[in-house]
Amino acid sequence: MSQGLYLIGLTGNIATGKSAVAAMLAELGAHVIDADALTHEVIRAGTPTWQQVIAAFGRSTLQANGEIDRAQLGARVFSDAAALARLEAIVHPAVIAETERQLEKLQRVTSTALHRPVVVLEAIKLLESGLAQ
Repeated sequence: MSQGLYLIGLTGNIATGKSAVAAMLAELGAHVIDADALTHEVIRAGTPTWQQVIAAFGRSTLQANGEIDRAQLGARVFSDAAALARLEAIVHPAVIAETERQLEKLQRVTSTALHRPVVVLEAIKLLESGLAQ
């Protein structure tokens, strides 16, 4: 998947400086893939992942505009380990698939025999989600 790319995994807990380091590397020319931003994309209203989240957690997790109320869902899953595991089982595969799609696109667009682009994958759960592979 990432042949021709120099891939850096950047992980750590909340407020440990991941985004600051990613921004520094981006200033130096690295492409940054932010797993948290991808999570927002894959769960937006109408996506297959959104549908799975609603099926698992109910329509009560929706805001008036049809988007998932992330604060309400977060409060729910972060107080219930089984609910968190269920949410992660839905969201992580979608984020991995989108990451792979973006890596393949970067590889096609930017890789040459003389240039090996640097890609930073910023993810709080890089290891736990399977993104590290």
